[in-house]
Amino acid sequence: MNRILVICFLCAGCTFSYAQSQADAKKLAGALKGDNAGVAADNRQCKMFTKAEAGQYIGQVVNHAENAALGTGCQWTSGENGSVLVQVVPARYHEKPSAAAGYKKLPDIGTQAFVVPDLGGWHAGSLNGTRAVHVIISGKGASEAKAVELLKEAMKRDTALPAK
Repeated sequence: MNRILVICFLCAGCTFSYAQSQADAKKLAGALKGDNAGVAADNRQCKMFTKAEAGQYIGQVVNHAENAALGTGCQWTSGENGSVLVQVVPARYHEKPSAAAGYKKLPDIGTQAFVVPDLGGWHAGSLNGTRAVHVIISGKGASEAKAVELLKEAMKRDTALPAK
């Protein structure tokens, strides 16, 4: 009888441990994406573009928006392997991948502005006052011109939104 009780107790402990592990994993994933800071609808960057607007930069229908980059960004995704990411960080975190193949300076766009091919898509960024704005796009309609267009619009909308 004692053996049965011990086995039942151990099984219950394993089930609790598994459930706790799943909860911990979800909590960690949320922290890494920035979801612990709130829902995407509350994310300043997610308010910059509608799904329809984001989709225009990659030529695809965007069906999902979520927090990204530890809550400093928003990522809109399509079911067709396309995505649009907009990130706004303090200017001190601005990094230019100037050693990357295809890197181009964009002095007419903003201070330290650039565009560069990035993992089958495009990455563009610039200083924008006290902040840095970065965009990354991928998908069938992603292009250098679309990344630059998105960067310009994101910089304009970043300036128009109240600071966090």
